[in-house]
Amino acid sequence: MTRKTRGAAVALILMLASASSASAAQPTGGTTAQSTTTTAPATPAPAAPAAPAAPAAPATTALSATQTVMLTRSQTKKVQRRVKVRADGAVGARTRSAIRRYQAKKRLTRTGRPNLETIRAMKMPFVAEVERKLAATAAGTDPEATTRQAPAAATGDLATAIAAARSAIGTPYSSGGTNTSGFDCSGLMVWAFDQAGIDLPRTSFDQYEVGTAVEQSAIQPGDLVFFSTAGPGASHVGVAVDATTVISATTRGVMAHKLNDAYWGAAYVGARRLTAA
Repeated sequence: MTRKTRGAAVALILMLASASSASAAQPTGGTTAQSTTTTAPATPAPAAPAAPAAPAAPATTALSATQTVMLTRSQTKKVQRRVKVRADGAVGARTRSAIRRYQAKKRLTRTGRPNLETIRAMKMPFVAEVERKLAATAAGTDPEATTRQAPAAATGDLATAIAAARSAIGTPYSSGGTNTSGFDCSGLMVWAFDQAGIDLPRTSFDQYEVGTAVEQSAIQPGDLVFFSTAGPGASHVGVAVDATTVISATTRGVMAHKLNDAYWGAAYVGARRLTAA
């Protein structure tokens, strides 16, 4: 082999070696062919279970600022002192007029009755207690609610007392009277409830202290109902025979009458519920 031929052979060998190295090198860019290896898609992680929704907060019942509130006798006396009338613990005509004047002066709703708006304006020390009671009533947790929601029909001793009062209709009025020859209002109640084995105090003012106070809208047969017709406070009393009718000894004799007409409604003071045996 000549020197020229050997040179050509060496050059060819170097060229082949260079081409082999280039084909083995990893491509770094350009338009190289895509790899045919297929990568399996990643398995998605399972979704976390949704957190349970938080329970909705119970709706708060708004307290009616103008709703008449049932006050104890002691609380009523505090209101009466604030409006400068006789503190007898009964919301009669004079007390209602005085409260109405106070409400007008303070630019409150003029109801003539103690309500949340009014006792708040008076800054009475028992406001929080009244608010709690109203809220408990609205929520159905008032322990007195059972009393107010009792069956409307009088039973047992109360029915006997009503029957006795009904039997006395037509009996003439007699101041201090406690028997069927003549009754005054509280004397009729003492006699009628005595027929049922229930003892009552002698005067209407003392009778206003017994039992449990009930709202006018919740009056039931057998409840004692009080009016201010013979002086301020609970000066007159009768017994309810239904939600709107009362039997009492008036100056025209023992009679059944409405508790919420123009005359009696204006004189209404309150009602008390006795416990039937």
